[in-house]
Amino acid sequence: MSMDVAVAGNMSSGAPSTGGVFPVDGVFVEVREGAAWTAGWLVADPTEVAALSVTRAADAAVERWVSVALVPVSPDAPPWFGRVRPDQVVVASLQRPLPVWWDRVAGPLVQVLAERRQTRALREELTTTQTGHMKWIESLASDAREWADDNSLCGQFDRFMEEHGLAGRSRDFTVDVSVSLSLSVTLTISATGESDAEERVDKYDVEEALRSRFGSCEEFTIDDFTVESASED
Repeated sequence: MSMDVAVAGNMSSGAPSTGGVFPVDGVFVEVREGAAWTAGWLVADPTEVAALSVTRAADAAVERWVSVALVPVSPDAPPWFGRVRPDQVVVASLQRPLPVWWDRVAGPLVQVLAERRQTRALREELTTTQTGHMKWIESLASDAREWADDNSLCGQFDRFMEEHGLAGRSRDFTVDVSVSLSLSVTLTISATGESDAEERVDKYDVEEALRSRFGSCEEFTIDDFTVESASED
């Protein structure tokens, strides 16, 4: 079986696609992803391929992507789908004849790629709509908070916002926090030896040492402490 291996523009085997140049469907290509690569007969989204030259003319700095499917050599293996830059697609130096079942799979794959493009567009549109809606809610809530403050309706406003799952007014709160700290203090203990000095240390000695270090007005409550070592002055 013969195969047309012509490619758009001036593509040649082993050369990556550049600019608006992209291999035609049915060419055996390799898609490079870093050190890894995937090979197969190419099927590309024609709408995105056509947009390559338009994008190139409009803004060369815009990164261009094309949705593709690669049909593997093994008939039992599933097609590979992905979005690639033109420079990731390389025409294989060894071109393989198209399989006899090519016409049965190429058309449906083009349809799948088109449906995926439409799904992406709908998802992006939904995200944009949701973002705009959230901004509108926040703007409305901000105006409502200001109106409630001006009309002494803060309590009613906060209850309304809470009932509808919306953020109420931000206020300042005083919060008491209990903090457990781990630090070292030095005590002077009268004892007959190091072991005796370690045993004589109690929580009141530690609390007194903390007050001496941080100020006599501070209140400290010691739940537990560990004597690390003792040495003679």
